[in-house]
Amino acid sequence: MTNILSATPEGGFDLGHGMMMPDAAILRDGRVAADSFWSEARHAAERDAIYRRCWLYMVRAEDLPEPGDYVVRNVEICGVSVLIVRGKDDVLRAFHNVCRHRGMPVADGACGKAEAFRCPYHSWTFGLDGSLKAIPNQRRFPALDAGDLGLVPIAIDVFAGFVFINLDPQPGLSLKAFLGGIAPLLEATTLAPFTHRDSLSYDVAANWKAGLDPQYEGYHVGTVHALTIREISVTPANPFSEFRKMAFAGPHAAGWSQGNPSWRPRADRIVQSFAVQTMGALAGRVAGEGYPSAETPASLAIFPNFMIHPGAGGWFTQQHWPLTAQSHRWTAHYYYHAPVTASERLAIAQATAFGRDSGMEDFMVMARQQKGLASGATDSFYYGEAEMLPRHRAAVIRSVLNGAQANMRSAA
Repeated sequence: MTNILSATPEGGFDLGHGMMMPDAAILRDGRVAADSFWSEARHAAERDAIYRRCWLYMVRAEDLPEPGDYVVRNVEICGVSVLIVRGKDDVLRAFHNVCRHRGMPVADGACGKAEAFRCPYHSWTFGLDGSLKAIPNQRRFPALDAGDLGLVPIAIDVFAGFVFINLDPQPGLSLKAFLGGIAPLLEATTLAPFTHRDSLSYDVAANWKAGLDPQYEGYHVGTVHALTIREISVTPANPFSEFRKMAFAGPHAAGWSQGNPSWRPRADRIVQSFAVQTMGALAGRVAGEGYPSAETPASLAIFPNFMIHPGAGGWFTQQHWPLTAQSHRWTAHYYYHAPVTASERLAIAQATAFGRDSGMEDFMVMARQQKGLASGATDSFYYGEAEMLPRHRAAVIRSVLNGAQANMRSAA
């Protein structure tokens, strides 16, 4: 794993460089300012320095298999609607979903298929390549050059089937450079065998970083997840569900969990027992296809808000998108082997519901935590050594914001 340095005595950390080098003070003691989870000024700073500058995961390339297939993704914190479409030349392109005439969105809905994009306001029409194709009553626009009025492009790139965009008109790093040492792990997360997908989305009354925190550590599992994953994750030898290994590559991170190898569903949980047995049979039927190895991380965190969780029976991806300083939207996709029987379909539905229930346990805690932090009762909080992944992320964010502030001062 090139440039992935494990947290072991003989290893170290690839902590990146420049603005992505984590803040040393936060890495050292884990202390984080409480207002970083509720301040409007901090929210705006993260918008400008992170979400308008970093590569952001949008969609899988196979979700747009044919020319004319498109998706619309909204980056709410930036007020941007992103249109991603596969052109007639088979190239994926991204544009601001905004007509150049009067600012109307040209594509509606979350996804679809189109020969062209016709604005619903005045029927200006744009090709799949973004070029302006038609202006009704064009003679009334004598000064306009249609060649200069195509949809505004957005930087886009694809790595291992994962489609990313960057809202910076001139990204400071290519996608490959941004991924850096985490790229080999991302490349290994093939989703090709998992052709069945379930999706969930919820708005959560908590800062986006509060949403990510529980995904980055197991310290809370024994307390919060009594009804779902506690017995799967906690053992007498590992009572706080700590990662057995962690790795860092610039702003990104990975964690290898230990789990509870002796766990079996309780006999009185009939639906869960049935689902686990059926999912095991489904995974066994396609053994060797997409199976993670012992060296596959349980959690792969791509800065700023994208996480991948591999598994033998399927893969789970999630993102936490900022809405306001004190709220965010959780989007999750569960990828499974295609079910053949009714039993397999039921087992997959139960697996997704189990993931939803585990998420809900986190969401309830997040909302209460958010109120506590926003009350002003404390000016800081702490990430312990068992919470090194969220500590690392907080340190990266602090460094990025410090760098952005320094650049603004030097430009003034």
